Amino acid sequence: MTFARLFAYERGRTPGLGAEVNGRLLDATGFLAERYHTQSLMPLVETGRLNDAAQAVAASVARLKELAPGFAWALPLKRPHKIIALVQNYQDHAAEFGATAPPEPVWFSKLSTSLAAHESEIVLPSWLESRVDHEVELAVILGRSGKEIAPEKALEYVAGYSIMNDVSARHLQKSDRENKHPWLRCKNFDTFTPFGPCLVAAAAIPDPQALAISCRVNGEVRQNGSTKQMIHPVAKLIAVFSRYMTLEAGDVISTGTPAGVGKLAEGDTVECEVESVGLLRNRVVKR
Repeated sequence: MTFARLFAYERGRTPGLGAEVNGRLLDATGFLAERYHTQSLMPLVETGRLNDAAQAVAASVARLKELAPGFAWALPLKRPHKIIALVQNYQDHAAEFGATAPPEPVWFSKLSTSLAAHESEIVLPSWLESRVDHEVELAVILGRSGKEIAPEKALEYVAGYSIMNDVSARHLQKSDRENKHPWLRCKNFDTFTPFGPCLVAAAAIPDPQALAISCRVNGEVRQNGSTKQMIHPVAKLIAVFSRYMTLEAGDVISTGTPAGVGKLAEGDTVECEVESVGLLRNRVVKR
């Protein structure tokens, strides 16, 4: 069974939908509009049709044209309902900061205004002089709403997967931690949450805890781990969060980062990669 990786793009001001199948970039705008009556990916997520659409596109490759050059990558989901991010969900990441990972999940929020698309810029404000780090993470996109979800049923609520880079202003984070303030400002500068490029159907990922995960900066490997190293796996995270809040179709969970986080500087190119999910690339600028 073959699944396309679905993505959004723009050509000028005109939005479109694309598909990556065996390395080929195809224009799926007309196909998805005709079959699913949608011009964005969120309706496929919210109605539980992402798996079906990804499979249908892959089966219809002969009908689709190559995506012509000159397009710009867009966010796969422009405004997720909630973005929940994990604190130190890999023991080796906690250890590199001299900490012990929390025994139960601890989380914070990322804001949709901080999202940045594949191949777009991570902008370091000119006034920000402190260290800013990369953090590659597996992103989980929910396709069903639920409350008090049982762990053994939790993966049934997943529509698909993508990649996030949880860019973090470390000095501000340290200050917020010491003053017992929330982490909202250090994690939510504009462009500090690169996301994408594709949505990968849940059915295409048999086990989200068996994926290689890595980050390179200017070609140098900085992070290199596996999602099997997560302290709290995806199913547990969904179950725990749903005790406290109603999870909704279209919510995104960013599941934490392995060891090796490091400083980003003006001119860097950062590549975040998750096995079977894709590669998210952004260039760092300062202005």
